[in-house]
Amino acid sequence: MTMLFITILFVSMITLFYSALRNETRQRIIKTGELNTVRQARQIDKYLSSGTDAIRLACYSIDNMIREGLSQEEIRNYIFNQSAAVVNITSGNTKGLYGKIREDYITTTGWTPGPDFIPEERPWYIDARANIGRVAVVDPYIDAQTGEVMISLSKTLCDAKSVIAMDLSLDYLQKITEDVASYSESDIELIIDRRYNVIAHSDRTQIGENYFAETGTLGKELVEKLRKTDADSFSLKYNGEEYIVYRAPAAEDWECISVYNATSVLGQMRKNFILVIIAFFFVLCMQFMMAFNSSLETKHMRKLESDILEKENRIGEISKVAFRDALTGVGSHAALDEMADEIRNDIKNGNKSIAVLMMDINNLKYINDTCGHDKGDDYICGCCKMICDTFTHSPVFRIGGDEFVAVLRNTDYDNRAALVETLESDLDVSYNQTDKDPWERYSVSVGISDYTDGDKTLDDILKRADNEMYISKQKFRKKYGFYRKDEVNQ
Repeated sequence: MTMLFITILFVSMITLFYSALRNETRQRIIKTGELNTVRQARQIDKYLSSGTDAIRLACYSIDNMIREGLSQEEIRNYIFNQSAAVVNITSGNTKGLYGKIREDYITTTGWTPGPDFIPEERPWYIDARANIGRVAVVDPYIDAQTGEVMISLSKTLCDAKSVIAMDLSLDYLQKITEDVASYSESDIELIIDRRYNVIAHSDRTQIGENYFAETGTLGKELVEKLRKTDADSFSLKYNGEEYIVYRAPAAEDWECISVYNATSVLGQMRKNFILVIIAFFFVLCMQFMMAFNSSLETKHMRKLESDILEKENRIGEISKVAFRDALTGVGSHAALDEMADEIRNDIKNGNKSIAVLMMDINNLKYINDTCGHDKGDDYICGCCKMICDTFTHSPVFRIGGDEFVAVLRNTDYDNRAALVETLESDLDVSYNQTDKDPWERYSVSVGISDYTDGDKTLDDILKRADNEMYISKQKFRKKYGFYRKDEVNQ
């Protein structure tokens, strides 16, 4: 009995010491990542504000000129004069202003559009019209001539059809990222946009890569983890290496990310811990071998068998919990992974009547930030209920904070078009109930994709459904924009 007490005490002390040391090391790494990413985020916001301020100033003056009925030539002259100031304000990171003013396309950048150029079809015009009243930040792109990463800033004018815009180079953000990486202990510093395109990276060769579209890379694993968790920091394992990641939001749904390879540090700690435990148990076993006779060893073996059975039972109970989402009660991401094996077997056996829905809740971040995470949870559960009430014969899974997947087969597969139409109609009715609180006005962007020849796994179908969902989300934003501040108080 005394020996058992000593064993438990020793192992407990060593375990506590190891856990405390590991946690302290991890927190130090996380703190470094937080300092890096927060600094980057602030510099990004400061840099973009120079462009948005320039756009707002130009819009203010042009709005007054339009209201006063000044001629198109006078407005054109003002834009050319103002462009010089804008170039100076942004330290030469833009070529100047351009836009659709009344019926004319005006540019000061020196670029001459072709005969097939239609301003109303360009992203800077579309996004500005979808965000009337504020400066729209268009998704980054790589300039074909210079190879620089650029964004467009645009704003609708007072006549509701004219738009003024400017392109802003993000090369400055690359310099910030490289500067942070040069003095930081982190292995990777990067900035990605909402579609997981690399805007800036401590390794310049990664700029412009889309990590979501990659397969089997560290970038892909990083994106998958980002999509599954809302936590600011998390651990990631890839190719036998252990990474600690910290993220911070910036600008328009961008993220600054710091990645530290903790394999060496944590691995050495773990190795020392195991060696101490092994040495202790070796000595302990030697003593037991000399102290116990065969009958006690038999009794001990039976006890071990009982413990193993109990642990197996506990593992079975834990597995059941792991396959169920704690908030909504639908299947978890682990449950979807298990179904993926079933789908793969169905495809091999010729059972190919399969469709997948990718669904993403709209405005969840807004509700969390404005109304609180408890209302955000109510909003998630309400949206989930509408999905489950529609697809009553199909499994539904929650695979991220605001992402759901439904796998349609049999009856729901046969009626998939009508069911999707019903869900979107019900959601549209719910969202337009403006007398209700924001967390009671449910809205979900839906994308659906059927099995096609060449698909081998559930993920092949899911990727197309995800693309369709993104198109649906863009249509929602263009149709409804975002909540106005006065709607929250209703």
